[in-house]
Amino acid sequence: MKLSMDSKDCCLLTNLSFTMNRRVFLKNGSLALAGVAAFRSFGAYGFDNGGLPHSERIRYDAMCLTIDEKDTFIYSGAFHYFRCPKELWRDRFQKIKEAHFNTVETYTPWNWHERLMPDSPRDFSKIEKLKDLDEWLTMAEEFGFNVIVRPGPYICAEWDNGGFPLWLSALKTPAKPLHPDGWMRSDDPIFLMWTKHWFDAVCPIIAKHQITRKAPGKPGVILFQLENEYDSASFADDIKIGQLKALARFARAGGIDVPFITCWTKQVRGSKDPILQQIFDSCNFYPRWNVTKELGKEIPKLRREQPNAPLSTTELQGGWLSVVGGKLSDQQEGLTATQIQNITLCAWQMGETITNYYMLFGGTNFDDWGGYNITTTYDYAAPIREHGGVDARYQSVKALGEMIREHGEKLVRARLVEVNSKTTHDDVTVAERQASDGSRYFFVRTDNHSGRSTGLAEVKEQGGAEFSFEYDLEAFGSLVLYLPAGETDTRKGEWLPKPAPAVKRPTDLSSSVQVKNLERLTDPVPSAWTSLKPNELIEAHAVLDSHFIYYRIRGNAGATIDIEVQPKDEISGSAGAKMLPVTVSPDHKHFSFTLPPDANELIVIHDKHGHRNGPKGMETGGTYGLLSVKGANDSVPLQFAQGGSLGKERTVGEAISRGATGIGHGWKPATFKQSLGSVPQSLLTWYRMQFELPTPKPGVWVPWHLHLEAMGNGFIYINGQCLGRYWQVGPQHDFYIPETWLNYGVGKVNTIALNLRPLDKDVCIQDVQIVPDNAFAEFR
Repeated sequence: MKLSMDSKDCCLLTNLSFTMNRRVFLKNGSLALAGVAAFRSFGAYGFDNGGLPHSERIRYDAMCLTIDEKDTFIYSGAFHYFRCPKELWRDRFQKIKEAHFNTVETYTPWNWHERLMPDSPRDFSKIEKLKDLDEWLTMAEEFGFNVIVRPGPYICAEWDNGGFPLWLSALKTPAKPLHPDGWMRSDDPIFLMWTKHWFDAVCPIIAKHQITRKAPGKPGVILFQLENEYDSASFADDIKIGQLKALARFARAGGIDVPFITCWTKQVRGSKDPILQQIFDSCNFYPRWNVTKELGKEIPKLRREQPNAPLSTTELQGGWLSVVGGKLSDQQEGLTATQIQNITLCAWQMGETITNYYMLFGGTNFDDWGGYNITTTYDYAAPIREHGGVDARYQSVKALGEMIREHGEKLVRARLVEVNSKTTHDDVTVAERQASDGSRYFFVRTDNHSGRSTGLAEVKEQGGAEFSFEYDLEAFGSLVLYLPAGETDTRKGEWLPKPAPAVKRPTDLSSSVQVKNLERLTDPVPSAWTSLKPNELIEAHAVLDSHFIYYRIRGNAGATIDIEVQPKDEISGSAGAKMLPVTVSPDHKHFSFTLPPDANELIVIHDKHGHRNGPKGMETGGTYGLLSVKGANDSVPLQFAQGGSLGKERTVGEAISRGATGIGHGWKPATFKQSLGSVPQSLLTWYRMQFELPTPKPGVWVPWHLHLEAMGNGFIYINGQCLGRYWQVGPQHDFYIPETWLNYGVGKVNTIALNLRPLDKDVCIQDVQIVPDNAFAEFR
């Protein structure tokens, strides 16, 4: 039986499950069993079309996509609209266009668009910012880009909770026994019901931007991804297949009629199922220097297991992320300009015709949107850097883009030619692809990343011609020797890609700016508290972020109170306005405080390190608040507050950084490295400071960043915006400030608000500067 969730039956399901209690956390933390039974009774969603609905507009075979009857080499890069201020989208698109890309790709994070729990699966009133997705897709089309969209529901992406709303991950379901990996990403009926809710909201936005809704020759959405790296989940095949087929049905019901893709999802490869046959799988690669081994293993495997679809990489290494306590992306090994050219040409020599870099533009995890222990910066060492500037890696992908612009039409159906080759260096290899018109492309690569390779290559086609040519490869170098049709003299060949022109940089630029008017304020203890009932989750009170949370815990004088939190989270405590020493368990989950003889109340602040983005370790159900409290007075409820008596922490930070007056009393002048002692004095301390920036020179663009060195963990706010999180352990001490957030010119004040929670010692600011990234300055 087909099920339309617009039917009266859907209303029955909604009523059964939700009208008794509009909160997600129903009696005993579970949804009504009647709702599950009702969902199951409706059977499968219909899937009418056995093939692509509009094959005359877009189709594919073993070689490539064919769009409007033209075989198309897809050269794409990831650009997340939610990691970039809207005012700067056009600049990023322009950079992508100048590098000759023909496609862009984005995830669509469910939790960013629906942070609050709706009243029912048919309630879309909590959905926000889908207009942003709509406008981003429109702008992509204006620049002439086709688009690959990846709406999850699971996206990973080093994003908060992997893209799942926190209210969903905290939901407990009785529909099936919990799997070790939880119930999200499974075929659980309640999970699928909410997933359809998400697809019902987002698919119509995507659908209207499909090329199938455009005039022939116009760009638009060409591919739609279901799930994400599903091989990383340990569910049984039947569970995965159940979810994949449901997602496909939901998407088709939502108007999606372009091809479906997956990545690292083996259940799709070679499937005989009529629904799964409409999906083709892709690879993701992050090999750094290990390019030949990884791609040489997985791309042929993809071809064997999926012989009727084009070779596609949804995530070809465009860089790598940075984690708290690790190294910044641009300080890591194996992320050079030569590496990105090498990995790209390796994929192309093996026949790949759909290439998408992850990331092409990285962006920023503003506020607390980064996943567990992920830095605020998502620069990724991507070709287009976090601030929009470019360097050698951009020049490499631009040169490759020019190569595809000129030769993609030939390469897209070029066949691999069997050759015997001999080179001066054992680590230099040669592969050949030949276009239908006879044009030859000799791919010459080396895995040696420690020195230059210059020598002679001799190539003999099996049963065909012989060629010899000299090569000159830089460390980990890779090039293509192109011979036009009919040409056999390699001296008349052309080496590709041609180097992109150097970026011209302005000189005589601004220097760093010092902040002024540094002030400090102790955050007052909350004056308003909310009680939690026994076993009640903090998420039930719409606490759905990772900002600081205060708790008030009552206990007997002298009692030891043990608090359990998620691994690696932090807790500080005080009693009688004095900070208390803490004992931390080896697994960093338990924090123990002993109340003084004259105190019966413990105030703690919870420093959450974010919500896991998966694929392992996401919650199977439960809370990101305190997991347990032992040693407290059980007759007195646990209480929490989302900020001190000044108000909610995020609201306070935004107000202070907007220059609002009257926020708190007792602000005192402060100096750098000023501390009140080695022992922490308060649970949270606020700082505010100001600076002015010079008026930009006409035609010159320079990005600016905040350089911050401090003791403590906290959040940074600038001119009313939450820039992100600061971690004492680093590695990030430089925070890009979007130029659209800044005020320029004499007398135009910019205000920073910063809060810090103490770790091992009292908080203090050691250094603050506003620094121009002059190395990335451009003429504009």
